Amino acid sequence: MSLDSKTATVLKAGTLVGIAIMAAGILLSSFDISEDIMYAGVVILVCTPMAGVFVSTACLYKEGDKKWTGVAIVLIAVILLGLLITSL
Repeated sequence: MSLDSKTATVLKAGTLVGIAIMAAGILLSSFDISEDIMYAGVVILVCTPMAGVFVSTACLYKEGDKKWTGVAIVLIAVILLGLLITSL
């Protein structure tokens, strides 16, 4: 499987799972747990692009593409730094 197809698979799966979980939360809206279920769906949707970056980085490393692996690692570091700064 190529870099594009692996990344696309992760993005599609994350999107579908996140939407399915949110739909379940809507269907269960008469119960107290529905908000937590919908929150989990949102978290999955927000984390899906980051998972795509991790998969792309692994594929680039495996292919031996040092330049773009480095770029992807810098991107991951910037995102993690942003998360750290916003959590303070």
